[in-house]
Amino acid sequence: MISPKRSVDDLPGDPRRLNLEYRSWHFVSSEGDRQGLDEWHVSVWANRFLDRPKWSATKTVQDDIGSMRFFRLRMDDRFSPFPFADAESYDTGLSNLVLGVYDLGGGGYRQEFRDAMTCPDGDLLVLFDVRLEEAWRGFGLGPILASEAIWHLADGCSAVATGTHPWESVGFRRHVSPLGHLLDPGSGEARALRDERRRDLDALADAYRESLRRGRPRRP
Repeated sequence: MISPKRSVDDLPGDPRRLNLEYRSWHFVSSEGDRQGLDEWHVSVWANRFLDRPKWSATKTVQDDIGSMRFFRLRMDDRFSPFPFADAESYDTGLSNLVLGVYDLGGGGYRQEFRDAMTCPDGDLLVLFDVRLEEAWRGFGLGPILASEAIWHLADGCSAVATGTHPWESVGFRRHVSPLGHLLDPGSGEARALRDERRRDLDALADAYRESLRRGRPRRP
């Protein structure tokens, strides 16, 4: 269980009312398909109720409180790692993550990667960056949200790589160079940690509602 650094009384809203929106797009051409790359933007929304006159319908609004960005690299004959070496087109950090597990000479994954993963023949998912509004930080929500997004997008992936926030509580483990931080979706440990983060969310939400029952003023 993750221990929050801040009091639950400081939570801006109910954690159970958070939701994730997934967006991806590509150009309508054969070029995009041959690239073998999917970019995903995940928005984090907080639902809240607006105060309404008695007997009127309740109105709900959504606040944008964070985001995550993922890249899914399809390991088939469409994928080439070379575009990631171009710093003008792609961030060098992303290039290093991809080239760390990909064998430029032989093609496919490095042998070190194949030896380390449970099922080394799937795609590679990269957690590239994470943003969360300051008011929502310090409660352990970062790993909870990242875990949910990872498991939603990682179906069919052999691994998840990251160069940012390598949370051990989500399942990322440091491997010898050049592999870096990887999460193995096929491992029992990673699946168990996903369930733990969901229990963390339930515990945080229960504590938030208890703080309201104690008389904490509801935030606007």
